[in-house]
Amino acid sequence: MLESCRLIFKGKRFVRLFIFIVVCLGFLIAVTILAGLTIFDRQHNHILHDYVARNDDIVVLSTTYYENSKSFPPSTAVILFNSVQVFHLKYSTLNVVAETMQGNVEVQFKIQPVINKIPFFCKWVPYLAVGQVPEDHVLLKLSTNKKDGMELSLRSPFQTPRKVVACFSPLFLNERWQLLLATVEIYSHYGAFMHFYVRSMITDLFKLIKENKNTRISPWPSIRIGESRAAPPMFDPNTELEFRNQASAMTDCLLQYKESAEFIVFPDPDDILVPVLGKNYHEEFTQAFNMFPTAGAIVYNMTQTSIESSTTPALYSPISLLASIKFKGEQRWGKLVVRPERVDSIWIHRSYSIKEGYEQKVMPVDVNAFYHLRIWKFPDYPTVNRSKISNPPYFDPYHLNATKRTVYNVSDGLKIQRKFKNRVSEGNMKAIYARLPKVSLYYPLIEVCYNRIFYSMKDIGTCRGPEYCNIPAFPGLRCTNVASEFVTYKSYRNIYIHQLISTDFEEGENGCTL
Repeated sequence: MLESCRLIFKGKRFVRLFIFIVVCLGFLIAVTILAGLTIFDRQHNHILHDYVARNDDIVVLSTTYYENSKSFPPSTAVILFNSVQVFHLKYSTLNVVAETMQGNVEVQFKIQPVINKIPFFCKWVPYLAVGQVPEDHVLLKLSTNKKDGMELSLRSPFQTPRKVVACFSPLFLNERWQLLLATVEIYSHYGAFMHFYVRSMITDLFKLIKENKNTRISPWPSIRIGESRAAPPMFDPNTELEFRNQASAMTDCLLQYKESAEFIVFPDPDDILVPVLGKNYHEEFTQAFNMFPTAGAIVYNMTQTSIESSTTPALYSPISLLASIKFKGEQRWGKLVVRPERVDSIWIHRSYSIKEGYEQKVMPVDVNAFYHLRIWKFPDYPTVNRSKISNPPYFDPYHLNATKRTVYNVSDGLKIQRKFKNRVSEGNMKAIYARLPKVSLYYPLIEVCYNRIFYSMKDIGTCRGPEYCNIPAFPGLRCTNVASEFVTYKSYRNIYIHQLISTDFEEGENGCTL
């Protein structure tokens, strides 16, 4: 019997058949693995493709130099840039050459992801690169050769002391003056200095916001990569950046106020926080961090509300928004307040770079929460009513007919109303305020788009932003847009560097742009 088996397996036909079967099985296994990897890659924003790609693009947004710092060692520079979400897995450092009077010094800047989450639903994310450079440096440049490099445009952080700074997520196609004027008045009243990043806004509203002594407005351009690039020719990285590159904007704001602010809060413009633990934001946040002494960041959750306002400037009242609040009984993602020396970067709902020894804590909604001004109604009757302002609704986030406290203190409400009226009655502000539009052009379109791509929770694993909204042009509409210039350096090893070198506002009459 054994002899017969040997004869069978020694036969050439059976050997060829055996080899053929093995080859076929190997081929099927290989195809299955490749198909599985392809499906995985497609479902996870092509992270495998980006990881094995030979070359990459980065877009440098800012470089902040700290001569002395509460957060970093002396003479530290921090580069904020965008790139693919696996960039930090491919490169641990960026090579910076510091030119000094004694010669050139190479410094390895350590790369840190701002959003340390893989896979993330957007292909492009922000990063920091941090390094300590010689104090006597003349200039810094990104370079991997001794001939040239991309010179970094250095800036210093703000030095004017601020108790509380509010860094708002970037604004685009912005025309909802009823919201923004209320936000500015309320945050200003409770002691916040406000920093707005703007991509586009109707010009009259822009002028009103800019004139407020407690605001600073910075242009926030869409990013561009040059013709010399690693990405395909038609690829637009803005379509793969989360909501106007908001994590970059918020981190940029944090880096600028790191040395001057005691607390920094990161809301959207439709998130209103009224202090409960104190009379103003500084007292509120001081008490909050006393409640959570190990906190680097504290999350204040959002409670969903509907509000009423007027389309006519003469009938508008900022505090009437709060007086008209109706709570929906729904809580949503929280927004952060940080001690800037304890945090190095920020995302809208979380910080991934809280320093060792600190953590992120959550403020109970029962204690305090942001009012998310989510649902807007514009009745025909006037909303300015002193008796209405003097009888604010109760804070009722769970829709349980709570009567413990009102949504604001009456004396605060009357002061906010009076300051606002005085402000829009001064000089040329009166004429500008009267010109504010009664009809919204962009907001209804954006609302429909965001309900589709974001609030409906459909396609939650895909990148979402205004670039996916079909917004028509409105010739004749006066808008303030952003103009910017980028340059490209292509001699860094395996990396094309694109740097923002200038950005400014420009007025036009052909509508707002993304």
